[in-house]
Amino acid sequence: LISKSILVLQFKGRKTGRKYLIPVSYYQYSKRRLVCVTDRPNIWWRNLTSVKEIEILFRGKMHKAFVKVEYENDEIIKANLAALCEHSRVDGFFAKVGYEKGEPKEEDLRIAASRMTSIEINLST
Repeated sequence: LISKSILVLQFKGRKTGRKYLIPVSYYQYSKRRLVCVTDRPNIWWRNLTSVKEIEILFRGKMHKAFVKVEYENDEIIKANLAALCEHSRVDGFFAKVGYEKGEPKEEDLRIAASRMTSIEINLST
């Protein structure tokens, strides 16, 4: 299951130094670029705003990866959420995005993006 649709982010907490392992659904834009989204109230993602590189468990292997967190630009978040929802209706369900003629509804994406955070993951070489 983890290899097909879920990856695991591994990072240390900003204040506590505690190790976090967070499973997330993702969309793969290219061989090295992945994107996931999470609800803004889930505060774990804030730990990623002060780091540049983390480790991820992706397709059964640990990788170093650069991360970029977006929580202010709803247009970027909406585009990433749309790609994720087009890829997986399960993600659309959890984001409360409906579908019309097989495509995510634009208004639902806009509303969902306003309450989401997008995390771009670029695998190191």
